[in-house]
Amino acid sequence: MLTVARLKFAILGWAGATLFFTAVLMVSDLGGHKPFGFALYANALHFALWTLVLPFLSKCTQLLPLRRGKRVWNGTALLAVVAMLAVLVMLGEWSIVFSTFFPERSAYPTFRNFLQSETVRFLPGDILIGIVLVLALEGWRTWLDFQAERTRATNLERQLAVSRLEALRMQLHPHFLFNTLHAIAGLIVEQPPTARRMVIALGDLLRLTLKGTGSSFRSLSEELEFADLYLGIEKLRLGDRLVLDYDIEPEATSAEVPELLLQPLFENAVRHGAARIMRSCEIRFRACREGDRLHLALHNDGTVRSESSGPPRFGVGLTNTNDRLRLHYKDEFSFQYTDRPQGGVQVDISIPYKKAGLYKKAGNEIVDPQELYAIFPAAHARSNH
Repeated sequence: MLTVARLKFAILGWAGATLFFTAVLMVSDLGGHKPFGFALYANALHFALWTLVLPFLSKCTQLLPLRRGKRVWNGTALLAVVAMLAVLVMLGEWSIVFSTFFPERSAYPTFRNFLQSETVRFLPGDILIGIVLVLALEGWRTWLDFQAERTRATNLERQLAVSRLEALRMQLHPHFLFNTLHAIAGLIVEQPPTARRMVIALGDLLRLTLKGTGSSFRSLSEELEFADLYLGIEKLRLGDRLVLDYDIEPEATSAEVPELLLQPLFENAVRHGAARIMRSCEIRFRACREGDRLHLALHNDGTVRSESSGPPRFGVGLTNTNDRLRLHYKDEFSFQYTDRPQGGVQVDISIPYKKAGLYKKAGNEIVDPQELYAIFPAAHARSNH
C-alpha cells in the first residue's frame, strides 16, 4: 500500500515538474525557436530520469544525514553524489533526445558538438535540481521525525495521565477504608449489632469496588449504586440524623462519569455535616442534563463557618476529585465548593455530557444504564432515605 502511494506521488511529481518547466521554457522562449512538442518531450524525459535516480539519492541522504553526525563531511559527500547524478542525468537525457527527436540537428551535427556547446548551460541546472531534491528529502525526514516525536510525547503524556489517575484511585481507596473502619471501631463496644451490620455492608462495598471493569468511567447509575452502599453504612452509624434526598433526571442516569466521583463528595458531606451536629442533617443531590453538559449539585446541612476561618480547605477526597476531573476533562469542567449562609456547603460540578455504554450486573449479563435506573432505588427522582 505504501509502495503504491509512493508510486502515485512520484508520477504526480514527475508530471507536475514536466508541465511547469515546459510552461516556463515556452514563456521564456519569446522568439518561438523551440517547438512545444520538443520542449514537452525533453522535460518529460529529463524529470523521468531524475525520478528514476531519486531512490538512490534518498538512500544516500539516509546514509549521509545533514541533521546529525558529521554534517560538513556528509554535506560534501552529498554534493559529490549530486554532481555525479547530474552528469549522468544530463548525458542520459540528451543522448536519448539527440538520437530520437532533436529538431536542432543542423546546428549540432554530432552529439560531441552539442555537449561541448551546451554542457555549461545545462549541467548547473541539473546540479541545482539535485540539491533541491536533497533539501526536500531532508525536510521531509525532519517533518516525519517531528511527527513521530510529537506522537511519542502525546503517548507519554497519556500514559502519565493514566498513571496519575491510578495513583489518585489508590490514594482514595485507603482513605475511604480508613474512615469507614474508624467508624466501625467506634461502634464495636457501644453497638455490636450495628457494627456487625456495618462490617457486612463494608464487605459488599469492597466487593463492588473489586468488581470494577478496569475502565476509569462508568454510568451515573453505577456511581450512585456505589455511593448508596457507602451511605447505607453511614446510615447505620448515624440513624435518623442522616436524611438523604435525590432529584435526578432519568436521562442523567445514563451519563458517563469518572469512577468514584460521588463517594468523596458524600463522605465529605457526612463528615462535616451529620457527624458534627446532633440534629437532623439533610444531604441533597441533584443531577440533570442541560444540552451537552451534565450538571451535578450536592449540598448538606452543617455548622456555619465564621468569616475569620478563611476559605475552605480541601482534604484528600475533594483534592483528589478536582485533580481527576482536570486529568479527564482538561479545561472543559467546573468544580465549585462554597459555604452556604445557613450552614453546610454546596458543591457544583459541570462536565461534558456523554452517554455511557453497556455495563454488567453481578450475574455478568449486559444491561443498559436505564435498567439500573429502574432497579436502583437511590436514583429515583425525589427519593428519601
